[in-house]
Amino acid sequence: MANEQVKNKIDKATLRKCLWRDAITLQWSWNYERMQALGFLWAILPVLQKIYAKGDELKEAMKRHLHFYNTNPVLSPLILGAAIALEEDKAGNAASSIKVGLMGPLAGIGDTLMAILYRPIIAVIAASLAMNGSSLGPWLIFFSGILWMAVKVPLFWFGYNRSTALISDVMGDGILNKVTEIASIAGLIVIGGFIPSILSRVKTPLKYAKTVTINGEAVEKVVELQSVLDKLFPYLIPILIVGLSYWLIKRKMSPIKVLLVLLALAFVTNILGIL
Repeated sequence: MANEQVKNKIDKATLRKCLWRDAITLQWSWNYERMQALGFLWAILPVLQKIYAKGDELKEAMKRHLHFYNTNPVLSPLILGAAIALEEDKAGNAASSIKVGLMGPLAGIGDTLMAILYRPIIAVIAASLAMNGSSLGPWLIFFSGILWMAVKVPLFWFGYNRSTALISDVMGDGILNKVTEIASIAGLIVIGGFIPSILSRVKTPLKYAKTVTINGEAVEKVVELQSVLDKLFPYLIPILIVGLSYWLIKRKMSPIKVLLVLLALAFVTNILGIL
């Protein structure tokens, strides 16, 4: 009951102010020294000002939240909510500890879900729509960002209510490794399935002409290499291009260099009339 009485001192309006500060301005002051620390302090500051008396007590609380902080921006409200709950209990050191304990695992989970699963899938679908002349492609990208912003709201309240239990929620039962593995597999499956539709325009114009005799008349028979490939191995050329890219990346070549190689390959094969 004592904890509940302390927590009731922070009104919902102040909590919502902290939430939106984190959701919108967390990375506005990003820097190489402390990364998102200043943004996190700005987000939690309304709560600190209500809990601690002005002067040295408030300054110490502010300094505590200026320590290095860096995590996935979408999942940051989860940490903020937990830290606020501990600050309400005057457990400032625990609030700092939960930030340190959660920012790494949640960065791994959030970056994996966004970079490997969500963003590539949305980008591929949007690109496919745009290539087919649909205006839904740009709108899909726009609304996907709105969705991630909306997700931050329930995450904040979940972190606020769970507080220290978040440590076991995130770290227990190897959830980080499971999320990473599942997201990687799902992302590869989806992106792999879109390869034919994205690169379907990459075809070879090569033809083979041969003169044959039919009913005593010489007839020139033209065989298109692309039609033969489509019958034997559909989308062989797009798959070979992706395979080449993967092989180059496995050989420690940077993505920029891989793109330059593909650009040079496209230029040369087009000049030679191969692709």
